[in-house]
Amino acid sequence: MEYYTVVADSYEAAVKKAKELYGDDIRIHSRRDFTKGGGFFTRRQKRCEIICYSSPRPQAKERPASRDRDIREFEKEARTPDPATLSSKERLDTEIYRENEKAVVLLDLNHIADPLRSRLLEAFPPDKDPGLELSDRLLHAVAIDYEHQVHPRHFVAFIGPTGSGKTTTLAKAAYVYASQGRHVAIITLDTYRVGAYEQVKAFGDALSIPVLKAGAEDELIAAAELFQDKDIVFVDTMGTSPKDKELTLRLTSMLSLLGPDRTDLIMTIPATMKEEDMLEQHSVYSRFGKPSLAVTKLDETETIGNVISFAYRVSSPIIFLTDGQKVPEDIEKASSSALLDHLKGMGLVMRNSESQLRKER
Repeated sequence: MEYYTVVADSYEAAVKKAKELYGDDIRIHSRRDFTKGGGFFTRRQKRCEIICYSSPRPQAKERPASRDRDIREFEKEARTPDPATLSSKERLDTEIYRENEKAVVLLDLNHIADPLRSRLLEAFPPDKDPGLELSDRLLHAVAIDYEHQVHPRHFVAFIGPTGSGKTTTLAKAAYVYASQGRHVAIITLDTYRVGAYEQVKAFGDALSIPVLKAGAEDELIAAAELFQDKDIVFVDTMGTSPKDKELTLRLTSMLSLLGPDRTDLIMTIPATMKEEDMLEQHSVYSRFGKPSLAVTKLDETETIGNVISFAYRVSSPIIFLTDGQKVPEDIEKASSSALLDHLKGMGLVMRNSESQLRKER
């Protein structure tokens, strides 16, 4: 008996191809559905692999009934649904839901995309708990900026698009360090947005943190000199657009006055933003230097898999997480446990998620 492997776009196409290659007497042994490819500009392609066999056709009177039953079982197995078409509840109970397929479901639930997705699934061990194994792999793949959490430079500049929560996140971070006994101050460069200075000044007054406005290079130099005795000077910037080259150049010029060796850059990224939009914004702000990421608006989404995928793609560490508008409460320094808390089914939560889904059925 000879076995053959045939791959096509669907089960029906694979069977048709097998019959064309090996004849109408071909029998299906097993079936495997999978996807391939996928990236920033391409979608993942569904594929079906069947293993079939051929053997001399026996006489009808000599073919035992058990053989007919075996063939029917093989063909029944080959007609099982593609796991990608099943709901999460159905996948948990189906017999073909293997451990690596559980890992794929978790990645889908958390919107984790390539290239991080491929790294997490590479040589995935079948004998490990998917939630725990993915958690471990993810924490090894995505960096957390512990160094600058503990030892920030003299200037900490917050950059990011308008509406990303930049000013409120800066105020929260300033309070975190002030409450630790650090002497902090705030300089705002945003003289373009109406009410921008008044907003950050109100935060500063409420938190007993001095605030200065600098709309030009000489004003920034003067403000920096006034605050030279401070441990940390937080710098609020104006939001820019990829199309606003003049404003981008102006911001580049002003930030260069602070000195790259004395300045930490933190880019605010809303957890609700699509990864392609994050990449477009990053293309603008990465020209200022390599930023760490402050993930904002966590209260408006159920998972941060898209942000983690983005952080891995651009090799930027995560430094802060914020989950609300309250200043100074709604902020925490990024950590392994904090990241896993904002992912579905990771770590020990995986078993609880499976049990809950079964109860719901």
